Amino acid sequence: MSGPHTDHHVHFLAAVAARLSIDVSAAGRVEDLLAAIEVGAPARGWVRAWGYEEWRLAGGRTPTASDLERALPGRPVVLHHRTGHAAVLSPAALVEVGATEHADGLLVDRHDILSRVPRLDPSSMQAAAARLSAEWEAAGVGAFTDATHTNGAAELDLLARWSAAGVIRQAVTAMVGPGDLASLPGHGAPVGSVRVGAVKLMPAAGRLGELRPQVADAHRSGFPVAIHVVEVDVLAAALDAFAASGPPPGCRDRIEHNALSLPEQVDSIAASGAVVVVNPSFLVRRRGKYQAQLTGVERGWLIRMASLVRAGVELRAGSDAPVAPSVPAEMTAAARAHPFSAAESLDEAGARRLLSPLDDA
Repeated sequence: MSGPHTDHHVHFLAAVAARLSIDVSAAGRVEDLLAAIEVGAPARGWVRAWGYEEWRLAGGRTPTASDLERALPGRPVVLHHRTGHAAVLSPAALVEVGATEHADGLLVDRHDILSRVPRLDPSSMQAAAARLSAEWEAAGVGAFTDATHTNGAAELDLLARWSAAGVIRQAVTAMVGPGDLASLPGHGAPVGSVRVGAVKLMPAAGRLGELRPQVADAHRSGFPVAIHVVEVDVLAAALDAFAASGPPPGCRDRIEHNALSLPEQVDSIAASGAVVVVNPSFLVRRRGKYQAQLTGVERGWLIRMASLVRAGVELRAGSDAPVAPSVPAEMTAAARAHPFSAAESLDEAGARRLLSPLDDA
């Protein structure tokens, strides 16, 4: 039986793919990471690894194409960052995907190139999806929203087929990318038992001026938007776009992550009417990153919760799986004990509400 909790921000297919990759997330040095890849590599074909984060590696060093070549000479290797926003490819892999101009192997938010990597075996994917969904069910997750910005008709169809077959045991809402919205069912429409969610927008660095027309286009197409926000300047651009264009009737826009926000932005977030979806588990799982990379003042701006609720913001939470596991008990415990700002901690009722349903965003 499905549990009572909703995980409002996951990447289900990425989490499944991570299960079918060599897990290097425990590596503390590049050499340890390479050793794990050598040991776990299949005898032939592409080698997939997942879970590196430069802040966890000694010296903060990002692995390179030449590192992967040393580990597995001549083999096509793709090493995915834990967040999914970057990957490192070996020289042979770069040749196969036609990206040899990236000599160091590092691709940041280049899903157009990574889409050329051969697909995982469908039967293996389905089996891994069933195991993952069962684990989430055991943890109390009865519903989730897939917040992947590359979702389109094919991904909606796959999630629907897995749901119909009982592979996925949760109720599923899936966001969609901003590409060809005219060819997709409308917001809230069913694809099998999967509900079509908001349009997911990933603002590009240096191109924040594009956000306002992107939001307006989605609204005109009948969709609310969910904007990936991790920095204060992106939040400012999102709030500007919301002020210029309201969501369709009965819908609410969303701010995903809201990693950093200034005190003076709290009231503006509330005025926008947007739902904010935070990731409390990051406070536990990525505490070392925040301690190393943020100042004390910045840590006070990190993953606001109580101040948003006091301002009247509708607040929810997600795991961002596979970045963090979908474990409701961990998310609510972290929300009750913010390690950097006690004033941002929620009481027990507030923490539980983070994982309650949200039907119109």
